[in-house]
Amino acid sequence: MIDIYSFFKKHQIEIINIISDFDVNTEFSSHDFIEKFSQKFETDYIEMLIKYKNTGTAFQTVHSMLASHLSRNMKIFNINKSQKKASENVHGNIGKIQWWIRLRD
Repeated sequence: MIDIYSFFKKHQIEIINIISDFDVNTEFSSHDFIEKFSQKFETDYIEMLIKYKNTGTAFQTVHSMLASHLSRNMKIFNINKSQKKASENVHGNIGKIQWWIRLRD
């Protein structure tokens, strides 16, 4: 079964490249990042969800871990927190989540 934090460390360059797709000085949400992440690493993303399937909140758990990873590694990813504001999740529900700003390289 996939270990999410080991995965992040192993794929740090690819994650930096995902973030580099966002425009400099423009906000993006954690959901925007997760969408690109899940496209790039579809099989791994599915395995992450399966790992937490018995929690009843697999999406919330994995997405929280992804957002937490962004937060802990802002310097590496060259991003800053913006604010928390509304965004639609994968289930169509609106919630307040973290937004980010990609800084100039």
